[in-house]
Amino acid sequence: MALKAPTKAPTKAALAKAAATAAKNAAKLAERLAEERKDLMDAFKRVAEEKNIPVSALISSVEGSLVSAYKKAYGGTGAVRVEADIENKEFRVFAQKLVVQRVLNPNTEIAWRDARLQRADINLGDGVEEEVTPAGFGRIAAQTAKQVLLQKLREAERVQVASEYANKAGQMFRASVQRMERGDIIVNIGKAEALLPKKEQVPSEHYAIGRTLYTFVLEVRQNPRGPAIKVSRTHPGLVRQLFTLEVPEIADGIVELKAVAREPGQRTKIAVAATNPDVDPVGACIGPRGGRVSKVLDELGNEKVDIVRWSADSIVYITNALSPAQISKVILTEQAGPKFSAHGDENQDDGEERGERENVTQGTATVIVSEDQQSLAIGKQGQNVRLAARLTGWRIDIRTEKQYAEEQAKRMFEVDMAPRRVVAERSAEEDAFAEILPLNAPDEAPEMSPEMAAAARELGMGELETLSDAAEAAVVEDEASVEEAAADDTVEQPKEE
Repeated sequence: MALKAPTKAPTKAALAKAAATAAKNAAKLAERLAEERKDLMDAFKRVAEEKNIPVSALISSVEGSLVSAYKKAYGGTGAVRVEADIENKEFRVFAQKLVVQRVLNPNTEIAWRDARLQRADINLGDGVEEEVTPAGFGRIAAQTAKQVLLQKLREAERVQVASEYANKAGQMFRASVQRMERGDIIVNIGKAEALLPKKEQVPSEHYAIGRTLYTFVLEVRQNPRGPAIKVSRTHPGLVRQLFTLEVPEIADGIVELKAVAREPGQRTKIAVAATNPDVDPVGACIGPRGGRVSKVLDELGNEKVDIVRWSADSIVYITNALSPAQISKVILTEQAGPKFSAHGDENQDDGEERGERENVTQGTATVIVSEDQQSLAIGKQGQNVRLAARLTGWRIDIRTEKQYAEEQAKRMFEVDMAPRRVVAERSAEEDAFAEILPLNAPDEAPEMSPEMAAAARELGMGELETLSDAAEAAVVEDEASVEEAAADDTVEQPKEE
C-alpha cells in the first residue's frame, strides 16, 4: 500500500493572500448590504412622502406582508409576527406556540421542558412566544419589502395621475401612439395612457407607432387600477381647441367661436363672431397668409374647414353658413321640430354626453337659389346643407326659384278651388236626396214614412209631414246653394285675373 506524500503547509504569503481576499469579499458584502439598506430606507421615505403617511405606519404594513412571506416560504402557521429593523436591515420572526408534553407540530407547539428554560412558571396549555427566524430569512424579507414598496409606489402614482386627470375631460392633449389592441389604439398623454377607440378614429388617418398628434379627452373614469381615459380624434371639440391654440384672439376672448359642425376627415364649418367691432373674426382665424388655419388643417389631415361669420339674424346666419353658394331668399318658419346640434350629428347614439354639444330647437328655413347655385348649396351628397343645418340649428330646405314659383302657384290654386269643392259636395247631397224624393209628386201627396222623416231631419229640413213638403224644402235649399255659389264665384274672380 502506497503512502501519500505529506501535504505541504501553506506559506505565510498564501495565508496572507487568502486573508486579504476574505477581507476584500467581506468589505464588498458589507458595502452591498449598506447600499441595500440605503436603497430600502430611501424607498420607505419616498413612499412615505408620496402617500403622506409616517414611516412607522409603512413599516407596520411591510411587517404584515413579511408574515405572509414567512408562512408561504417556511410553512409557518398560527400566530406569527415580524419585527423589522429597516435601518440595519434586520428582520426577526416570532411565533406563538402552545406548551405541550409531546411535540407533534414544531411550528405551533413547544415542549414543556424547553418552555421552562424561558419561563420557570410555565404550565402545560400555556402559550409562549419564541423567535423562529430561519437562516436566510433576511434576504427573503428584503425582497418582500421591496415588492411591497414598489406596489405602494405604483398605487401612489395611480392616485396622483387620477387626481391630475380627474377634471381634464373636454381638454386637448398631445399624444403619442404606443400600440394597437383589436382595432383600438393606446396612446400616451403624459403620465397616463389613454384609449382611442375605433369609432373615435378618423377613417382616412393612419396611426403609426410613435406618431404624435392632438387628441380630445372625452371622459375620465376612476378604476381600482387607475384612471381610464378615453380620447377622440373625431369630436368637434378638437377643432375648437385647435383654433383656440392657434388663434390668440379666441384665447383672449376677442373672437368667440360660436358653433362647430364637423364630418371628420371630410369637412368642417365653424361660426365665429367678434366682441370688438374693429376686429374681423374670419380674418383673425385665417391669419396672415393663411398661416393660422393652415396649422389646423395640417393637424386635421387637410380636412376642409369653412369659416363663416356668425350673426344674430337667422337669415343672415343661414346665408353665411351655406357659403360659397349665392342665396336669393330665405323664408323662416318657426315651429317645433327635430333638435339640431350646433356641434355634431343629432342622431349620434354613442351613449356618451359630448360636452361641446348644444341642442337648439328652431324651425324650417326654405332657401331659394338660382338653378346654377342649387348643386353648390346642397353640396356633394348633401354635405354643405347638412353641415349648415347642424351649424345653425335650422332645418334647411333648398328650392330653386322655378320650384318655389311652381309650389306657390299650386298652393294658390288649391285655395281658389276650395269653395268650388264645397258647392260640388252640396250639389251631390241634393241630387242624392232628389233620387229619394222626386219633385213631380202627385196631387195628393202621400204621408212620409218614419224612415223618410228621419232622413229629412238628418239633412236639416226639420219636421215634415208629407213628401210635397219635403220637395218644397229641397227646392228652397237648392236655390240657396246656387245663390251662394254664384256669390263665391263673384268674390274669387278678381284673384283669377
